[in-house]
Amino acid sequence: MRRKTNCVLMCMLVLSGACAAWASQGSEEEEPVSVGLIIANPEKFDGRQVRVSGFLDYGGGLDRSVCLYPSKPDARNDRKLNCIGLDLSASKNDKRLGEYVILNATFRYLNRQRVKILYFKDVSDMKVWSAPLDK
Repeated sequence: MRRKTNCVLMCMLVLSGACAAWASQGSEEEEPVSVGLIIANPEKFDGRQVRVSGFLDYGGGLDRSVCLYPSKPDARNDRKLNCIGLDLSASKNDKRLGEYVILNATFRYLNRQRVKILYFKDVSDMKVWSAPLDK
């Protein structure tokens, strides 16, 4: 009888430890990975939390979407290939437009029939950032 009780207690301890490990694993948030705006292997970062900085401005086009550029000259010279769109509802009165920012977001990469789409969604913790002066 004593052996059976010890076995039951051991199983309960193992199960409670496994449950505690599983619960703590699910509650930890993934730490954002710092990346540059020019991403060589975007498929590696698809769906991951990233921390990135760049110049926030409109990307042009009919919808006037908001994009993140590597630099102010890229935005001013309309280099659309260098910008990554943000799933962000920024208004014309948003004081961060036309500024360097640093933010956390989920990076998304879609590769559909020779069209590659890169964008940031679930943008959080966006702050104006002092970058080196552009020439």
